[in-house]
Amino acid sequence: MRQSKQIIFTIFTAILFLIIGYFIPREIVKKPSQEPSQIAQNFSTTLLNPILPYYEQIGLDHTELKSFKGKIEKRIQVLKKTHKDLHVSYYFRDLNTGLWTGVNELETFSPASLFKVPLMIALFKKAEIDPKVWTMGVDYKKSELGEVPEESGFKKEDGKFYSINDLLTQMIVYSDNTASMLLLQFVGDTAVMKVIDELNMHVGNGFHQNTNFVTVKAYAGILRILYNASYLNKEMSEKALNLLSQAKYEKGIRAGVPSHIKVAHKYGKRDETIQGGKIHNLQLHHFGLVFHPEKPFIIGIMTSGADVETKLKVIKELTEITYKEVDKQTSDYAKTNVFAE
Repeated sequence: MRQSKQIIFTIFTAILFLIIGYFIPREIVKKPSQEPSQIAQNFSTTLLNPILPYYEQIGLDHTELKSFKGKIEKRIQVLKKTHKDLHVSYYFRDLNTGLWTGVNELETFSPASLFKVPLMIALFKKAEIDPKVWTMGVDYKKSELGEVPEESGFKKEDGKFYSINDLLTQMIVYSDNTASMLLLQFVGDTAVMKVIDELNMHVGNGFHQNTNFVTVKAYAGILRILYNASYLNKEMSEKALNLLSQAKYEKGIRAGVPSHIKVAHKYGKRDETIQGGKIHNLQLHHFGLVFHPEKPFIIGIMTSGADVETKLKVIKELTEITYKEVDKQTSDYAKTNVFAE
């Protein structure tokens, strides 16, 4: 009997402790190992963007821009009222924050001379493996290439040797078509198509020079991977952007950004020869990496329809709106935070 009472007492005590444990406030049952202020401090130092101190150190503005997409759309609509056949795709990306916006950014166009940038990247990729590329060259044989239409290229002498470095400069800085054909022969179609595929600009079957397959958003990614050195190494990415920043094309994006601001850019024109030998411009595109002192950004504009002067006007005006908006917002933020520290 005594043993039975002892068992009952033990069970009752266990139940009592369970009941007490249930009703006692949890903070009494288990005291936290850290004070709330310590916990908050740990959150703020481990979950925020780890490169924030770097942005502060070099003075780049990491705040997100307010959307100005409406201003871009409004300007496009105004221009379309007088040019019904005008088509415009627009893309913007803030390289500090990754914020992007677009208008008709999934519409496809023919890349035309924009193809020269993947060709350049294929050449730099080859140079990463074999630095002797820069000591090589090719002989220009007119009989093999025939007449290549040029807008602003260098006249080539039949049978003359041209270094790879000189041809690359002519192709990117002056958009020389003959130079691009010679470099394509040197690098090979397979190497260029590999770059195009890996940069998510899938050509597909039945491709020809008039095929519309590139979107403004996809092509803008090329400038981003150069800026981040995420496809080529740092040395080759730097060389590529340096060449693009020397481009002699002074219209479009370059005309819409203040002259003292560096822009790495490339334009492309899709022309056709019509009756009488006249040249009719079908499409005009321009992409640029604008080195704004506080907010570097990428802008891409692809156009078709209307006349070439209208397309140039569209690209310049949309660039002006973009640059002024970025400049104003970063300036306003700097003024409101001047006493932040």
